[in-house]
Amino acid sequence: MAIRTNYSDFVQGTAVRKEAAAPRPYVRPVEHKAVKRKAARRRLSLPVVASAVLALFSFAICAYMMVSYVRLRSELTEMSRSVTAKRSELNSMISHNDAEYNRIMASVDLSEIEAVARGELGMTYASEGQICFYSGETSDYMRRYGN
Repeated sequence: MAIRTNYSDFVQGTAVRKEAAAPRPYVRPVEHKAVKRKAARRRLSLPVVASAVLALFSFAICAYMMVSYVRLRSELTEMSRSVTAKRSELNSMISHNDAEYNRIMASVDLSEIEAVARGELGMTYASEGQICFYSGETSDYMRRYGN
């Protein structure tokens, strides 16, 4: 049987000294594995942080768009109410205007106006020689001097 010593790389036996067949394997300390894991976590955490920032940015954009949509929708509703109120006011004014026109037209008697014009003012219908016809073919204006 061979005896191994701590201070020698040779195997001692009964016959001849021989060199050891296989060197001892190198075992890394445990601390190096922990450092590697931390570095691996750091490498993985960068994309995770970037994706979290991207998700947060996307959420902020979506929230802004939703708030803008709600604001525009409320403005549209308010404008629609305003248009409806203006149309109602316009219809009220039109009906009031028509009623006032009909009242004025009912108060005016054309036969009374003709009687006052003939009797008090001495007006008569135009005779055949007093009527002059002209054609407005040109864009110039026309002056007529009486006879």
